Amino acid sequence: MLKTIQTISAFQEIAYFDAGECLRFVNRPRREGFGQSVAETAARTMEEILGSEEYAQRKPHIEAALRGQRVTFERRMSGNGRAHHLQVDYVPEFDAAGQVVGIFALAQDITRRKQSEERLVTAALHDPLTGLANRQLLADRVSLAIANARRNKSALAVVYLDLDGFKEVNDTLGHDAGDKLLEMVARRLLAAVREVDTVARVGGDEFVIALWQVNGAPDAASVASKLIRAVSKPYPVGERTVRITISAGVGIYPAHGEDAATLLKSADLALHEAKHSGKNGYRVFDGEPLQQRRGRLPAVRPFARVVGSSR
Repeated sequence: MLKTIQTISAFQEIAYFDAGECLRFVNRPRREGFGQSVAETAARTMEEILGSEEYAQRKPHIEAALRGQRVTFERRMSGNGRAHHLQVDYVPEFDAAGQVVGIFALAQDITRRKQSEERLVTAALHDPLTGLANRQLLADRVSLAIANARRNKSALAVVYLDLDGFKEVNDTLGHDAGDKLLEMVARRLLAAVREVDTVARVGGDEFVIALWQVNGAPDAASVASKLIRAVSKPYPVGERTVRITISAGVGIYPAHGEDAATLLKSADLALHEAKHSGKNGYRVFDGEPLQQRRGRLPAVRPFARVVGSSR
């Protein structure tokens, strides 16, 4: 018993149930966690205290503890108008003959820890400026979309986008204004696609959109055209109005790549052609290596215009 008490002393909430799952002891924090008084909880069963739905979720853990196993699991609970995370331990208590005579039900609130973990995951997988997916999350999403398309024998598309003349905005208005412009571009891109699609920022002024399912190149090209129109509308930046365009390259699975890296490379090559063909437009990858195109692609100037305070 002393060893068990030492084991459970660090927990905030402690209850003890006998082998028939009937409550025999509960400390004050645990009683408050149940939301019931001493009289209300005395001699009641786990199922009566937890409710049938929550009890059903915990039943496998309870049965394991009654077989003599210590069990640890996490539950997301709601109470007092807020959601919180609990770590729950079921610790069996044995008699002198080695038979399980009861279970200590221990719980501690790990909400802050879970929130910190979620923040770390978000920071690791998202662009800090725009909140969009970063390269790592994009690669995972594209791989997942490819697996889904392969299983369903369907197509998906990747659209690689690059702002035309973004450096001019930074040079004219400064980096803070440039950051504000990128945030507004990100919001427009998100608004132009479906929730199931993934919008990522992969470089200073480069974005990639993974379109989960498309009906071939014409469908993907229509989305690319929609994205270009959305981005090309004027932006209010401070007392100025900024007009900027974007170029796009489209790669289609499986025609232009059967893995994430190849598909992204195909879209990137198509983007290069769009940039060298006049910008403010899109190209669908046609399979021709970029090196063969370079000798016949015209040089073009970026398009970005900053006008005065009259909007």
